[in-house]
Formats: sequence, C-alpha cells, structure tokens
Amino acid sequence: MRQRIKRAVVFLLLLALVPCALLLTGASLPSYYQDSYYAEMAPMYHRLKEAEGPKIVVAGGSNVAFGLDSGLMEELLAEKGYSYTVCPFGLYAAVGTSAMLDLSLGTLHPGDIVLLSVEPTADTMSNYFGATAFWKCAEDAPELLLGVSREKQSALFGNYIAYLQERYAIRTSGILPQAEGVYAKASFNDRCDLVYPREGNAMALGYDTSAPVDLANVSIDPAFAEQVNEYCEAARKAGASVYLTFCPVNRSAMSGSQAEQEDAVRSFFQLCNSTFLCPILSNPFSYILDSGWFYDSNFHLNSAGAVCRTVYLTQDLLPMLGCYEELTYDLPEMPAPIADAPAAAEDTGLFTFEPVADQAGTVLGYQVSGLTAAALAETSLTIPSSYEGKPVAGILPGALDRAVQLEQLQIPESIESLPDRLFQNCSALTQIILEHRDQPCSITEHTLDGADQVRILVPTEAYSLYRDGYGCETNPWTPYLDRIYTF
Repeated sequence: MRQRIKRAVVFLLLLALVPCALLLTGASLPSYYQDSYYAEMAPMYHRLKEAEGPKIVVAGGSNVAFGLDSGLMEELLAEKGYSYTVCPFGLYAAVGTSAMLDLSLGTLHPGDIVLLSVEPTADTMSNYFGATAFWKCAEDAPELLLGVSREKQSALFGNYIAYLQERYAIRTSGILPQAEGVYAKASFNDRCDLVYPREGNAMALGYDTSAPVDLANVSIDPAFAEQVNEYCEAARKAGASVYLTFCPVNRSAMSGSQAEQEDAVRSFFQLCNSTFLCPILSNPFSYILDSGWFYDSNFHLNSAGAVCRTVYLTQDLLPMLGCYEELTYDLPEMPAPIADAPAAAEDTGLFTFEPVADQAGTVLGYQVSGLTAAALAETSLTIPSSYEGKPVAGILPGALDRAVQLEQLQIPESIESLPDRLFQNCSALTQIILEHRDQPCSITEHTLDGADQVRILVPTEAYSLYRDGYGCETNPWTPYLDRIYTF
C-alpha cells in the first residue's frame, strides 16, 4: 500500500515538473518577436486599458491596422465638439477576432463606443483562435494571456510545446523574424497607427488573386454570433455602445457583373443585420472600394485609402453622437499603382496562358493555363514572369496535369499563389524553386496534395517569411517547413 502511495506521489511530482520545465525552457530563450508585427498587440491592449475619458475602440482584424488613422479621427470629432481617445484594436487575422473581443471587453467603461469591423472570411467570422500567433504576441507581454477566455488559455497551454519548437528553430537557424518593412513593430507610432508609407497598390493585378471575395456566400459561425451578441450585452451593462461597420473590400476581388456584386453586398448586409444584435452603423456600399485604394491584400488599404476610410467611418459615427453635419475634409487622390513593371521575358513556347481582365475587358495580366506539346518532354521548366508585356500572376488548376516527366519547376516572384492539387499528377517532380524574396508565394492547404516527394527551395533571405508567415493571415507553409530548403 505504501509503495503504491509513493509511486503515485512520484508520478504527481513528475507531472508537476513537466510544465515547470517547459516554462523554464521558454524563459531561458531570448525574445525573438519583440521587433516584429506581432509585438504591436501589447501596445494596442495597453492603450485600451490606459485611455483616460471616453474612448472609441475600432476592433477587428488587420483591416483596422491598415485602414484607420486614429489621430485624424480624433481631430475630425474634435472639430464637431466631441472628445474621444480613438484606439485601433485590430492587428492579425491569424490571432482571430474572438480573442480581440475577449481582450477589449474588460477595458470598456461608461461612454465608450466599440466599432466592430470584421473581415468577411470564414476564419474571422468564427471563434477561430490562433494559439501560436497569440503566443508570439504575448512573448514579452504575459498579461495578454490573462485577458482571453479559459478555453483560449487551455488552447495556449496545449500549444506551448509547438511554440517552443518554433522559438528553438529560430535559435538554431540564426534567422530572426522579419523586423523591417510594413510588417514590423517599427511601422507603428505611439498611437498604434500604422504609419509605414504605403504609397499605392503593390499587387500585380491590383488584387490578391488567391483570396477572391464572395460576399454572397459568407457564413457566420453561430458560436461567433453568440459571442458577439454576448459581447454587446456585456458592453451595454458596462455603459458602452457597440456598432457594426464594414471592412473595406477590394472591388476587383469580387466576381460577377456589377449587378451581381451589388446583390452580394445586399445579401451580406442582410446576413449581418439578422445575425448580430448591435446596430449597423455604415452603408456597406461605402466600403466597396476601387483597387487603387488598396495596398497588399483585398482588405489592406494604402495610406491614402486609410485616410478615406477614416473620414467615411467618422461621418458614419457622427449621427450616433447627435451630429448631422457633413464633414468638410479634402480627400486624397487615388494613388498610382506601385507594383513593379513586369520584366521582359522571352516566350519559350512551353506554356499556354489565359488572360485576366477587369470588368471593362482590359487585360491586367495572365495565368498559366497549361503546357504546350513541346513542354511535355521537358524535365525542367521555368515559368516566365511576363507574357505579352503583362505580368504572369498565377497558375490555373490543372495547368500541370500532363507534366509527368517534369522533375524541377522554377516559379517567378510574379506568381502570387498556387491552387489546389497543382502537382498531383507530377509524379517525377522532386524540386520546386520559388524565387519570391519580398513575400512568400501563397498556397492553399491542398496545393501540395499528392506531392509528398517534393523539396521546396526558397531564397535564404526569404526563409523567415515562410517559417513565420507574412502579412496577417494564418501561415499556410507551417506544415511543410521540414521540406523547405534555402539557396
């Protein structure tokens, strides 16, 4: 009997030592994300908690970071006699909207206003929680861990080993997370506004071809709807008000005719109106914007676009405050595109192409649609970056289905994304070379289905982008890190 008790005590002690050992291991590693985009979450949270007087919280995903000038909004409100501290509270879709609601709820006080601006995607309109991304946000700010629900804290605990493995991989590789460019903490000012100069649209075709926006088929997770409605009720009890506004959407990323797009917008509005209990502040059509106002995604505005969105949102809010006057602010002109001009490329006669055109029929670029007869016997192929003077920005599903002899494929940086099961019939393929240096090529969770034998080569200077993710979405390359090599 005593022997059994001793064994049980030893087992419990060992069980208690395991988390302690893991915590000590984590504490022994240096901070790796303190200069990265993730690190801005803590200043945003502290600004919420420390704001004096009534505040306006604009909560959501990365559309808030890229689409709000809080200083301008405060100035516009002050001109009408209203004094508020405006707090941007949206950073990273990979964290999840649900966590942003958790963190902001406990900071609300009488007179506060919350404007919910959620991207119309399956992840952001759900209770999705990115535990690994949140650990990175909380690396030097453990108080964030206490601000989320118990369910999320459990998920964080369960994900801690994976998070440690990522930090250890950084230590062994010596390649630090990105700390320059727009996706860095230095890109924000002390008001938590993204001030990195975003001078125009940087996307080759003016929109992200890998993330089309279909507002007619957006679904809202019932559990997320319940959380939002409970949030609204809790905010009301705290003396705060909650309104729904709309995320900016790149018109070029929406499919269909103008009439079909308008029907989709109305459908989305009706869905939101019937699902959420909070009043809708804005007209959704005001936030369907031309591509020239966007930067690097279908929801991220450039600097001029952020000014326009801030003015629109302030104008929407004024009637809720009792002011029906029009704002008099000179909006900026739409900036010219800043995407690099396509490099001249010789047509090798190995690929066929399909044009990508806007609603007016103007050809914006091309996508690879297939292989010519001459390409079928080739074991190594390089996709050109341009065709007929326009960028080659994508590859259509099935384009490589006949490439049974192909052993190596080189993909230029102009190719923004790769579709589902692109390589499933490429049985001889062993190596893909990605030339992307400024941002990684986007993939889906099924792009590499049927291609387990393939190694992926990326430039050494771009490796951290594949390892840590780029931009504000969940990193699709994480499951394939053991197959990524550098050149």
